[in-house]
Amino acid sequence: MNAPALKLKERVKELKCLYDISKIAQNKDTSIGILMTKALSILPKAMQFPALAEVCITEGKTSYATNEFKRCKHHITANISHGKNKYGTLKVGYRPSATVASKNLFLVEEKKLIKMVARELSLFIKRARAEENSKLLEIQLQHSERLAFVGELSAGIAHELNEPLGRILGFAQLIKKNAGLNEQQDIDIDKIIKASLYTREIIKKLMIFSRQMPSQISLVNLNTTVSNILYFIDVRFQAREVNIIQKLDPRLPSIQADAVQMSQVLVNLITNAIHALLKGGKITVSTKRRKNDVSLIVTDTGIGMSNEVKRKIFEPFYTTKPIGQGTGLGLSVVQGIIEEHQGKITVTSAPGKGSKFEIILPLKQKK
Repeated sequence: MNAPALKLKERVKELKCLYDISKIAQNKDTSIGILMTKALSILPKAMQFPALAEVCITEGKTSYATNEFKRCKHHITANISHGKNKYGTLKVGYRPSATVASKNLFLVEEKKLIKMVARELSLFIKRARAEENSKLLEIQLQHSERLAFVGELSAGIAHELNEPLGRILGFAQLIKKNAGLNEQQDIDIDKIIKASLYTREIIKKLMIFSRQMPSQISLVNLNTTVSNILYFIDVRFQAREVNIIQKLDPRLPSIQADAVQMSQVLVNLITNAIHALLKGGKITVSTKRRKNDVSLIVTDTGIGMSNEVKRKIFEPFYTTKPIGQGTGLGLSVVQGIIEEHQGKITVTSAPGKGSKFEIILPLKQKK
């Protein structure tokens, strides 16, 4: 085959390569992973020596490569980028061969082709990421709207229940003071008072969740909060073989926070941890000083959580506890309090490996 015919054949291969990649990129069902994987099989066919060609594409932290790319001693590279955004790199190389000279191994046209393919990939990645961000924003908006609705509903329920509940509790306490009660009546009144107090706590959580209780900001030392809460909790759960350990940073500075709400956060996290210890175990509560923040960490050796459960734990009214044993508001309240304090909460957990909740709070509230 003469030189012009060879050049024409090479150009046809290159055009087919670009056409095939563009066709896949235009398919609305194509993901970044699918396009990169398909490109690995398309690109070698466009090269001067397709039987020796190997390809490697990196996109972010993910790499896609043909089986023997590591054997390539020589390769050409093009950045997969758009403007100032660099998404990754495209590399094409040839495996060593006795029949192919390593000098001037790559044609000028091949280098141009690699750059054009890299540009095509960058445009696709840019579009795919924009669509992902759009979907994420839509999900966040739907979630915010749902939370706002639930918050309004919760506030309404809390206000409607507060007044009659106060009367029930007040009258029950008055009856309790009556010396003429028999033993059974006394037991029944105690049950009414206990149920009323429990319901009042639920209403309090609803009001915190729906932002109906304004924060009372003061200087709070989380070490003091931990010590005060654990003083009462320790005694209550000794019978369940729950070992609660404190690891408090003695240099921990005070923060601007609502003392009552910080106590609520800690009680909720420890209560959740205790429920995760089905047959006893260890809970570690620790504090750490950071540069401009402090950390409160609650770790347990319990049953842990799957990724599916972990995604839902901050949703209001979601609970994994049996019916009647949980409201599903505990972690929603925790998240609401932390966000109001301009902090953040992270969760690390896996089935059978326990859970770790870390709360990071700023030293000072931004106005």
